[in-house]
Amino acid sequence: MGRPIAGSQEAGVISGGFPHNPFRIGPIEVPNRLVMAPLHEITDQPFRKFIREIGGVGLVVSEMISSEALIRHAVKAEKMMAATGERPLSMQISGGRPEALAEGARLCEAAGADLVDLNMGCPASNVTKGGAGSALLKDLRLAERCVTSMVKAVQVPVTVKMRAGWDASQKERGEFLDFLRMFEAVGVQALAIHPRTRAQQYEGHADWSIIARAVEAGTTYPIIGNGDVNTADDAFRMVAETGCAAVMIGRGALMNPYLFRQILEPGLAVTLDLRVAAILRLFRILQELLEPQEALHKIKKIGAWFTKGVPGGHAFRHNLHACDDAEALLRAIEALREQNVA
Repeated sequence: MGRPIAGSQEAGVISGGFPHNPFRIGPIEVPNRLVMAPLHEITDQPFRKFIREIGGVGLVVSEMISSEALIRHAVKAEKMMAATGERPLSMQISGGRPEALAEGARLCEAAGADLVDLNMGCPASNVTKGGAGSALLKDLRLAERCVTSMVKAVQVPVTVKMRAGWDASQKERGEFLDFLRMFEAVGVQALAIHPRTRAQQYEGHADWSIIARAVEAGTTYPIIGNGDVNTADDAFRMVAETGCAAVMIGRGALMNPYLFRQILEPGLAVTLDLRVAAILRLFRILQELLEPQEALHKIKKIGAWFTKGVPGGHAFRHNLHACDDAEALLRAIEALREQNVA
């Protein structure tokens, strides 16, 4: 059988209550210090239900929702707000117009969001060309108007997820610190910072020293660290090196959905059986909540992540996208488990 993914052995060495102690974002109590990052076309309602069933995560965030699409009442955007019994739940919106962001925030609050998050980190050109996502890092005054409009529009806490800067020169000038002070002045109640620049996209290493500098700035709101947390030890090391209040995990939880539990439960080993069971459970949830073709599309996308590092996973992924039958896909997943039984 494939080698289990080992849990961390560092529990208890970090001060400040990480990872078990709750923390607050305004009036909202998050039960532990682990956050599932918003991931485009991933962290929809079925995936959030799945990751909560696996266990360990304290806060989940929706995939990024366009405020412009929301105010047009686009069906796809409205579906992205779907939520059932998720507490606490943050809904993330994007945009570059204060008026649209204010209305989008109101719609998220009405849909049941406990928190509304502004995306200031997405590097995708189709987002930034409209002045949204990480493009807001180029205009402090516009970002201020956007955040202020959201804070004034809703009763729930407004948070922000941002990058270290648009490019290396902006990062080196430390302009992100100006944004931190502005956020505090207008009433933002938490910040998640991903310490890559927009120019880096997802390449290179996340510079955790940026997170440490954000913490050292002494804001009244919590700083949540994000970037390159792929193992339980990475999470403990991030807190030790930066002092961040909580850790946000994105792609690491796609490669290992048990990662949150491993951080909370040192020594937990994720066997191949557990990993395959997770894929099967996610697909069943997708079938329950989505139309058949949409469910099939999603499991193809996420199944490619989940099987990384699994013996036989390369061949499985090679055939994954050619499969157009749900039951055949389930049989292929089961076969992957069977071929790895010792």
